[in-house]
Amino acid sequence: MSLIYKQFTVPLNESNLGADIRDLVAVDLGIPSDDILELEILKKSLDARKKSAITHHYQLRLVTRDDEALLRTTTEKLENYEEKARYHPTEDIDFKNKTFRHPPVIIGSGPAGTFAALVLAELGQPCIVVERGEAVEDRMRTVHRLQRSSVFNDESNYCYGEGGAGTFSDGKLTCGRNHPLIRYLFEQWVRFGAPDSILYEAHPHIGTDYLMQIARRTRLHLESLGTKFLFKKRLVNFEAGTDARYKVHLHDGTTLDTDHLVMAIGHSARETYQMLYDKGLAIGPKPFAIGARFEHPQELINKIQYGSCTLLPAAEYKLAAQSQGRGVWTFCMCPGGNLLPTNAQEGHLAINGMSYHSRNSGFANAAVVVNVMREDFYKGHPLDGMHFQAAIEKAAFAAGGGNYFTPAQRLGDFIKGKLSKGEMKSSYKPGVTPARLDQILPSFVVEPLRGALDEYNKRMRGFIAEDAIVAGVETKTSAPIVMFRDATLQSVSHPGLFPAGEGAGFAGGIVSAALDGLKIGRAVLENALADGLTVSTLN
Repeated sequence: MSLIYKQFTVPLNESNLGADIRDLVAVDLGIPSDDILELEILKKSLDARKKSAITHHYQLRLVTRDDEALLRTTTEKLENYEEKARYHPTEDIDFKNKTFRHPPVIIGSGPAGTFAALVLAELGQPCIVVERGEAVEDRMRTVHRLQRSSVFNDESNYCYGEGGAGTFSDGKLTCGRNHPLIRYLFEQWVRFGAPDSILYEAHPHIGTDYLMQIARRTRLHLESLGTKFLFKKRLVNFEAGTDARYKVHLHDGTTLDTDHLVMAIGHSARETYQMLYDKGLAIGPKPFAIGARFEHPQELINKIQYGSCTLLPAAEYKLAAQSQGRGVWTFCMCPGGNLLPTNAQEGHLAINGMSYHSRNSGFANAAVVVNVMREDFYKGHPLDGMHFQAAIEKAAFAAGGGNYFTPAQRLGDFIKGKLSKGEMKSSYKPGVTPARLDQILPSFVVEPLRGALDEYNKRMRGFIAEDAIVAGVETKTSAPIVMFRDATLQSVSHPGLFPAGEGAGFAGGIVSAALDGLKIGRAVLENALADGLTVSTLN
């Protein structure tokens, strides 16, 4: 038997700072600490609505020396705990004594591709993962060269490489927890090195430093189960096979036969989008959002959110408004984070944000984006949205000086339509160039952005600050296309090809991409069984 304490509140003050929660619970329940045999944090959240009375709220599972007696005396606080059922993505699939006729080939090692591979490998079915970029330890050195020396590698960068674009991010795990596989996902990240706090924090995040280690440890685990990783190999073509559904062609002449081709390419592989379109893959345009990165001193955001309290970690925020008929919202907010160049093509510039787990850079940044509707870019070609994004990135690259510096304005100058003068302090490397960002972005983005800022400033007094900057551009909130798939998660035009994750238009972040990867892994197994694309391992 165990008990649940659904609402245990701890005021944030000097006396409670660093206190053992077991001792605090024991005092609250009027029992000795030793009587609490087990204590598990199920949920933890911060309530800072009243700056003078900031509190942490906990939901706890307890096992005590006498649960029944304690329950009788504290029924207003405690209830019997009923553990929720746990789910595994393949718990009802019987693949015993079977193996794939040809190993599945997964294009891309981001969250979708990695979790599809994990589903297969842990059921004894290794696959081949093709990644155009480098393994994470080499990729880290490559992106640092870009920051230090403006040396760009169009095959391995902040978008391409092991772990995908999400490796260099805040690692914010934003997704509803109602899906039965979310707990499984989070447990896998903890298994490979994420802090266990992600299992109960209301706003969990991992951080780039942890994400790099998680990517490497996951890969080593998959390799121990027989999965093969091909780094620095780029997909250039695929065609109908003779003994297999598909023959996959890589840029170095390597060919792979497979009956199951998982397309988890991410949202930036534009030449691959073009190749897939040329091959007749069913692709359509999809609305997305663009905008810029807003960066403030973290101390200012802390003061706005927490008042005079200095006992809390870097504050975050989330804002949304309607302006001139369009939605304007914050995306991928990075407390204590850094701005970085996330273009995937030479001569382009797009920026994003990342944070280490400690969130201690001294700056806070967030994308503030405006929804882009189909009619804003669509001229009749499914890839029009991709070309629309690329044109803005080229303009930003030129405005920054052609050296991967980012064009930027002070927030007040962006509102007024003025070129900023003097030094603008920023976490962005390689560097910042004063430029009219309001002339780089389309007017249907700029004007709603300006209109929303008054509303933002009402909700967060001081948001429009002299030392805040607007840098850009932020063009990659999601893919500009969708690869149409059927109820079995296969392409409607190409049976055996499984579009997956953000690049296929079915995800919008680390959690949703990983979740889609789990679904794809399962779908591949189901298809192999249904179509007889397996052989007996007993032969």
